Amino acid sequence: MAFTDYYKELELERGASEDEIKKAFRRLARMHHPDANPNDPTAEERFKRISEAYEVLSDPAKKTKYDQLSRQTSGFSGKGGFAGSPGSGFSMDDVGDMFTGTSFGDLLSELFGQSRPTQRRSSTRQRTTTRPAPVYTVRLTLEEAFSGASKRLTLGQTTADVTFRPGITSGQRLRIANVELEVTIPPHPRYRREGNDLHVRQQVPLTTALLGGRVDVQTLSGMLAVNVSAGTPNEKRLRLKGQGMPTYDAPDVRGDLYVTLEVMIPASLTDEQRTLVEQLRQSGI
Repeated sequence: MAFTDYYKELELERGASEDEIKKAFRRLARMHHPDANPNDPTAEERFKRISEAYEVLSDPAKKTKYDQLSRQTSGFSGKGGFAGSPGSGFSMDDVGDMFTGTSFGDLLSELFGQSRPTQRRSSTRQRTTTRPAPVYTVRLTLEEAFSGASKRLTLGQTTADVTFRPGITSGQRLRIANVELEVTIPPHPRYRREGNDLHVRQQVPLTTALLGGRVDVQTLSGMLAVNVSAGTPNEKRLRLKGQGMPTYDAPDVRGDLYVTLEVMIPASLTDEQRTLVEQLRQSGI
């Protein structure tokens, strides 16, 4: 298995700041989102790689461990060679489930998966241990987590139809027969989720911010017309009650959607527009 460089996936240099990582993800996610590239069969896979890279690099703990371990594994050729030493004292117990479901986690398992310490047996009595249930990772989009989804999954030697209820969260585990499913929801290019609340940024024309009006906000359940008060400042945050994510155990109860308004300042003006703005300035506005 080839080494995956998450920095290259986001077109960044090592040492990139949190803000640089976030901006790179938003730019690339918009560019490569499957909905924006309906005729490109590679867009979905590229979007998944971008999301996986952001999922790791945006988490300080994961990023620190990735930076440390990637120096050892970056030279791995997939044929038994790598630029590090598995005998350096590292084992998969050092990262636990931190990279489960990622290509980097698969690489670590391939390199170091056999270095887990063996279970010791008592000299006076042999202990029996219960083998933990296998864990499989399944990726859902935020839209699927919002509406619920049914998927046919291959779990080892068996195939199962699994229904995921609305409101499911990333990291949540479900017990299916003798296995566990761990849900991973990659970051969304438009919405940011906090619990059952969603956050989104919405552009507003300058005239609407000054005079008031309505702006159409795309929510996960459809388009919603929102009233904007006259004199609304830039970065004003509106709360749309009940427009967030469903509650997992009570889907009729939903979180809120917080809309941060971005007042658009024109980069250029026509002669007529400039004349009107000059008149406003002369009137003291």
